[in-house]
Amino acid sequence: MTNRRELLLAAGAAGIFPGGGAAAETKTNPLDSEKFRQAVEAGDLPNVTLMLDRDPALRYSRDSAGVSVYTLACLKGQPKIAEEIAGRGLIKDIFEAAASGDNKRANEIAKDDPGLAHHRLPDGRTPLHIAAEAGKPAMVTFFAMKGADLSAGPESPLLAAVDYPDPAVATEMSTFLLMNASDPNARRRDGKTALELASARGYADLVRMLIHRGADASLLANAPSVERVYYGRRYTQDLHGNPMTREDNYGIPQDWINQFVTVAHFDFEKVKHLQKLCPTLIMTRATWDELAIEAASHMGLTPMAQFLADLGAPVSTCTATLLGEQSLVKRLINDDPACIRECGAHDIALLAYTALGNQHLEIADLLLRAGADVHQRSLGQTSLHIAASKGYVELAQLLLDHGADINARANIRGASLTPLALAEQSKQEKMSALLKQRGGYHSEP
Repeated sequence: MTNRRELLLAAGAAGIFPGGGAAAETKTNPLDSEKFRQAVEAGDLPNVTLMLDRDPALRYSRDSAGVSVYTLACLKGQPKIAEEIAGRGLIKDIFEAAASGDNKRANEIAKDDPGLAHHRLPDGRTPLHIAAEAGKPAMVTFFAMKGADLSAGPESPLLAAVDYPDPAVATEMSTFLLMNASDPNARRRDGKTALELASARGYADLVRMLIHRGADASLLANAPSVERVYYGRRYTQDLHGNPMTREDNYGIPQDWINQFVTVAHFDFEKVKHLQKLCPTLIMTRATWDELAIEAASHMGLTPMAQFLADLGAPVSTCTATLLGEQSLVKRLINDDPACIRECGAHDIALLAYTALGNQHLEIADLLLRAGADVHQRSLGQTSLHIAASKGYVELAQLLLDHGADINARANIRGASLTPLALAEQSKQEKMSALLKQRGGYHSEP
């Protein structure tokens, strides 16, 4: 905890109490907190050190927008300055934890402050904005899972993510935000859109992802042709195809909803317990654009998804596929052919749901004949990767017969793996034999 003296020193450095800070150190030669911030941003370590030696409270000083000098150091790419400030006993707030990627400190704060993702600086930025500006993908995910608004103003965090100078980091952060329904048409105050920013940076993959998620491609002179995701029938029917309507929260606190959807990724008993306490939870949506039944579906938890469907939760084309409801899938696609472009939560491809739980060969054939993209990826993996890891030999054969790339690579737990490498890693011997027979390999021959 910060003691009283530190609070008074911090107030003096911020200019709140005229008698504090540098003036308390020397009345004839007061230190200027503005000069200190300039030294921080310029990376002038000798002067930063000298000024901190004379007035330790400067470590808590802030600019006119309320941004701390530590956060400024992180955002300006001055790690040595940030380290020097932190080493002077700085107790990081949530914005400083976001800027430095300090997940441990963020979790400490979250224990006492579950609403930390909704804090704002005087200029309106949230911790998620700062994490995106600082290029901290893990922190972006952290705040999203804490219920952050992924499109919050004054400028969407997506804009900082797509404009980050490191292409790999920019793509990782932006793809995560887009897969969880951050607005792909977000604009900066100057009118620049996320698509224009990504294009100006030369981030071709990110441009394609933005268009896929709904960005207005007319803004680019030579926009690539990209299949756009479709959600027209996502919430319109139940398990039996009967029409239905729903609300996002039914007046239930959003924190409860987020908790319910979170446990639907792994804890069936907890889901049943919470549903019994509050039955309408099954109809509600988490801040990252996901229902509990959708969470269970993309995790391949068929019994949980079936339980929620039987209680009346919405059944999308993706969920119907996971449940093996071939007649419903066929009806949805016949009634609305655009359903073939539907994706589940986190932009998981419709075709992938034929492999996420049980193997659904007939539905896969139906989808492929209706035009499903055999190459579309889900969290970086093709449907063939998923089938290979589970040993679904017949499904793999079908995918290969429809042109699946047998040697496509997916980054899985830090390794670039082909379907064969993944099958062998998963000890799927029959699958490995099939893939070898069809020309699969571990690495470049």
